[in-house]
Amino acid sequence: MRFTSGISDAVNAREAVEVACQQVLEQLGGAPCHLAHVFASTIYRAAWPSLLDYLSAQLKPHVLIGCSGSGIIGGGKELEWVPAISVVAAHLPDVRLFPFVVTPDELELSSPGGFWVDKIGASPDAHPVFVVFVDPQTSNPMKLLEGLNATYRTRPMIGGLVSGGNEPGEHFLFMQRQVYHEGAVGVAMTGNIMMDTIISQGCRPIGRPFVVTKAEENVIWQLGGQQALAVLHHVLFGLSPEDRELAQRGSVFLGLAMNEMRPAFGSGDFLIRNIVGIDPEQGAIAIADHIQVGQTVQFQLRDPSTSRQELRRLLAQVAHGHGGPPVGGLLFNCTGRGKSLYGLSHQDVKTIQMVNGKLPIGGFFCNGEIGPVGGTNFLHGYTASLGLFRPLPAQRFAKDPA
Repeated sequence: MRFTSGISDAVNAREAVEVACQQVLEQLGGAPCHLAHVFASTIYRAAWPSLLDYLSAQLKPHVLIGCSGSGIIGGGKELEWVPAISVVAAHLPDVRLFPFVVTPDELELSSPGGFWVDKIGASPDAHPVFVVFVDPQTSNPMKLLEGLNATYRTRPMIGGLVSGGNEPGEHFLFMQRQVYHEGAVGVAMTGNIMMDTIISQGCRPIGRPFVVTKAEENVIWQLGGQQALAVLHHVLFGLSPEDRELAQRGSVFLGLAMNEMRPAFGSGDFLIRNIVGIDPEQGAIAIADHIQVGQTVQFQLRDPSTSRQELRRLLAQVAHGHGGPPVGGLLFNCTGRGKSLYGLSHQDVKTIQMVNGKLPIGGFFCNGEIGPVGGTNFLHGYTASLGLFRPLPAQRFAKDPA
């Protein structure tokens, strides 16, 4: 198994593709390319699909999949809001690939079970791992995750919601030589491959958990029987001067508990959601998700130090696992990370490579990140969703070659 990574920020789209292709071809060293992930700035939109033809002719991948992004990751760099293309090409012997495309109409009519097995072609018994990209302007990512979670229970998925456009049709998805402006694309992988996943949020809880006691759609009226806005003011009043300054910069979010049965909550136990509005007269708070009475929530504070420390800690945990070091990775970062979080570029990639060495890695900045927590795949916000790939341990692959 071999992963390679190439990236270019050339203004000319053809030049950028040529440079990225040459980088990965040199690293492949003549080995066949089984899977190519391609991530590209929407600035290049006028050049597709001719560039897909070039990529396919040069790399000859069995499967090519990719999408657009407002920021592009590859080769140890994070390039935000500039022309860029990243290619992650992998040689994957003894791995079966199951690419799939889902239209918005298909997704709307889908149901767990047979639809997804027929669409993807991989049996749940083959223990697949997934990479998935969704256009949020035309498709419902929650319905896709619900269907895949129910069909392929506990199987890990990483990916994200494509970014870089403001109107429907401005995003794009790649599958083989085709360009799509709606729906979702993905690939399932079975056989001699395993994927460790890291979901790093970069937020820490503040105050204490509260139960939602009155809510409607995305508006929270009461927390623990008190006006929601009054609770938020009380939490902010109790912060240190340093944390209060962070809060004033817009770094306060709401966390939705992923497992209500936990005896105590800490960092990583919540889905992070934006606070999108407040009503001072009614004391209500609106968030970027639907909320239900009885849910446990806790306010969260995001800061660069917490983000770096959490990512290092999670990477160290995986590095000490079984199965040997990873050979490649895919990183899906929220558009709220990068420069807007750290004030500097390339920080998450640098942290990953500090722990794992010069790991071939690529990805993009997302409008929402897909990744598993506790065996269930969620749609996250403000996270770094990382998949680290390696072959299965020899004993396990010999016992169950999927």
